[in-house]
Amino acid sequence: MSTIASTSLKATGSRWFKVLTGLLATLAIAVAVFFAGPRNAFGPDSPLPRAQAPQNVAELDTWISAQEAKMNSIKPGNAKGIVWAGEAGQRTPWSVVYIHGFSASRLETAPLTEQVAKALGANVFYTRLSGHGLPGAAMGQVSVQDWLADADEALRIGQQLGEKVLIISCSTGATLSTWLGTHDRNAQVAGHVFVSPNFGPKDTRADLINGPWGHQIAFGILGEQRSWTPASNAEANAWTSNYPTKALFPMMALVKGVREGPLERFSTPVLVFYSAADETVEPEQTKAAIARFNSQTKQLVQVDYSESKGQHVLAGAIKAPKAVAPMAKTIIEWAQTLPAPAL
Repeated sequence: MSTIASTSLKATGSRWFKVLTGLLATLAIAVAVFFAGPRNAFGPDSPLPRAQAPQNVAELDTWISAQEAKMNSIKPGNAKGIVWAGEAGQRTPWSVVYIHGFSASRLETAPLTEQVAKALGANVFYTRLSGHGLPGAAMGQVSVQDWLADADEALRIGQQLGEKVLIISCSTGATLSTWLGTHDRNAQVAGHVFVSPNFGPKDTRADLINGPWGHQIAFGILGEQRSWTPASNAEANAWTSNYPTKALFPMMALVKGVREGPLERFSTPVLVFYSAADETVEPEQTKAAIARFNSQTKQLVQVDYSESKGQHVLAGAIKAPKAVAPMAKTIIEWAQTLPAPAL
């Protein structure tokens, strides 16, 4: 090979090496920029400060009604409220608190909670998570801390309504209940009942929201709005079927924060209903999370009797009426075995 040809090959090789090096450097910078991108944030691990309910049980109805009256256009049956076992303003040996799921309302599993409370002779408090039961845009205006405040408020009211508290929660409501149980909110709580708890969505792509540039990716995939067509007028009233995509951000931050939090600190008795065919949340995530609980009384019930489409909301007059009675029976029998919680 001539000296000229050899020199030319060396020069060409040098140029390609520089190009390759430059491309690799650019790629490394792009990867670094991507992983350094903004992420979905849980925020402070504490409820948003808000006005506290009155200590006088007889004043609760008026106070709750006044708080809800500040909201505009709450859908029928979606508002916070107390159902008294007997005379209004009188405490009962048991109280039951219901915390509903994301985009849902107290109606999602009704009349399950009513049947349980009636058997226990219990007053009931139904919460309404911030942004829910309102025109869909409201769901895009809340934070994790708003929902922590809702759950904390619900527990406080439940403690006022009865000596022993049973908390029943569904889907993301159970995620909030788990947060209560891992953050020293256990006073008077005799037990928790979870229905299809949300420790991770079935669609693993949802976890992209918590990754770098998660918000931008979500908007790119889903657009600005999420919507679905309710199967009935009752379903349309009980759920919010059209809401901003950004409403998913606090939900996913909550799920990740609770799932990766100190689950070992959850020591309250817990009864968990789940379906292996759940199309909304991942049952394996449920099993993994509950396995980390330190509850001495801990029971997982795989539901095979629910006719609910999608096998997520496993009981309720709207989606699975035939499942209400057997699920209520299991909850009642389980609750009646629970000792009074340690003070």
